[in-house]
Amino acid sequence: MLLRAAQEVPAWVPTLRFLAACYGHLGRLDEARETVRRLRALTNDVVPNATHWRNADDRKLYLDGLCLAAGKKA
Repeated sequence: MLLRAAQEVPAWVPTLRFLAACYGHLGRLDEARETVRRLRALTNDVVPNATHWRNADDRKLYLDGLCLAAGKKA
C-alpha cells in the first residue's frame, strides 16, 4: 500500500519516510536508499525527531527503520 501511495503522490514526504523505514527493516537496503534519495530531493529532514509520536516503541521502530534506510546510526 505504501508503494502504491508513493506512486500516486510521489512528493508526499510522510509516505516516502514510512516506505523507507519499512524497506530498512525488511533488509531491502537498495530500495531503502533509493527511497531516501527521493526524500532528499524533497526535504533535508529525512529522519525527523518524531516527538509527536506518544508511544516510544512506535517512535523507535519508525526512526530505527529510517536510520537503517539512510545509513545513519540509530
